Amino acid sequence: MSLEDMSYEDREMSKLAYQLSQNPSTRATFLKLTQQVRPDVAMPELEIEERTNRALQQSEARVASLEAKLQERDAINDLENRRKNLMDKGMVQSRAEIQQVEKLMLEKNIVDHETAAEYHNFMKQAAVPTPSGYNPNPMRQFDLKAFHKNPIQAARDVAAQALGEFRKPVRPIGL
Repeated sequence: MSLEDMSYEDREMSKLAYQLSQNPSTRATFLKLTQQVRPDVAMPELEIEERTNRALQQSEARVASLEAKLQERDAINDLENRRKNLMDKGMVQSRAEIQQVEKLMLEKNIVDHETAAEYHNFMKQAAVPTPSGYNPNPMRQFDLKAFHKNPIQAARDVAAQALGEFRKPVRPIGL
């Protein structure tokens, strides 16, 4: 069949098909559509592009997995360095204590190993005992014998003594 035997509309469609096949922005889509209609026609351009895309995707996947492995290795090395620094600085004494510090980090949302180790050491310290000079019984401050003999007079004497202490001239600050 030649172009002379075709109708005007068919000739215009063939011109359009030719233009689509020659335009770089529509050529790939045109070839894919042609391959769908006629699968037996060999299209080397499409095959090369598909192979290249597959190879590129495989290499990108391989690079991404290697990057993930490198990041994981770096994170593990960083963690080991932090643990080693805690032992070198004397903030922890053993691996078991490091595990306790890291457990504390998770529980208290502490992101720094040194801060968590300091907190852990504070928690391990015993509370400072109350000074021995503390007198828990305030009644020992008074001479109770006077209250047994005459309670009203003893109360007046203690009140007068307290009032006298309040009335003493106070020294100004700095003198």
